[in-house]
Amino acid sequence: MGLNPYVPKPARIIRVKDETPDTKTFTVGPNHFQGFTPGQFAMLTVYGVGEAPFSICSSPLDKDCLQFSIRRMGSVTSMIHEASPGDEVGLRGPYGRGWPLERMRGRDILIVGGGIGLAPLRSLVLYLLGERGGYGEIAVCYGARTPSLLMYRDEFEEWIRRGVDLHLTVDVGEEGWKGNVGVVTTILDKPKLNRADTIVCTCGPPVMIRFVLKKLVELGYSKENIYASLESKMRCGVGKCGHCHFGRKHICVDGPVFKYSEMLELPRGISPF
Repeated sequence: MGLNPYVPKPARIIRVKDETPDTKTFTVGPNHFQGFTPGQFAMLTVYGVGEAPFSICSSPLDKDCLQFSIRRMGSVTSMIHEASPGDEVGLRGPYGRGWPLERMRGRDILIVGGGIGLAPLRSLVLYLLGERGGYGEIAVCYGARTPSLLMYRDEFEEWIRRGVDLHLTVDVGEEGWKGNVGVVTTILDKPKLNRADTIVCTCGPPVMIRFVLKKLVELGYSKENIYASLESKMRCGVGKCGHCHFGRKHICVDGPVFKYSEMLELPRGISPF
């Protein structure tokens, strides 16, 4: 008899890091998901409260720990925000389809994120940097509402030092901000890449994804090479609850990463178009 896929495996919080005023990154161990693909997600359980899906934001090359960046929004996220190192949580997964690593091999990569949508993209960035010789140029365009809401700010210098062409923007500047002000589409022309052959991975609010896809095509990026994570619609993780059932697709099983052509087939309300 097989193991019950709904029973979470125990893990303990190792570290808690404040990212923004409403988002924290939790490092948990042990790593139950050896060999996961960047872009996949897990169900995290707060015992006695419930569970919710969260993207894995650490690299699969980290064999000891997993990381999740969690914004305080509801009962589960509020309780996890009150947790401390040593507290136990439950994990099940990994679930879903991640970023197309094999298609990316040897090619330039453009990563476009908005707000907390950088979480599943951070996993990809860290993996690409760890396997640097297998991929071409790496560019990141990332935006948030304000500078204080930019995720992983203390990691950016290291990314740049290791060869990432990083471009940042905010919707509204704050005192001391000297970077670009505007939505993320205003910086998509900054990376100097072979646009016809570059693989693009994007994640963020649905409205951001819609305009990013439109702008990418206008700039000459091939539709065949564009992928987006539509992670915001998931609940059970295994396609049983129906919460993310749209047309012929379950976002948690068939995604959350979809090709441009697949997104065209999704019903209105989930498709970014």
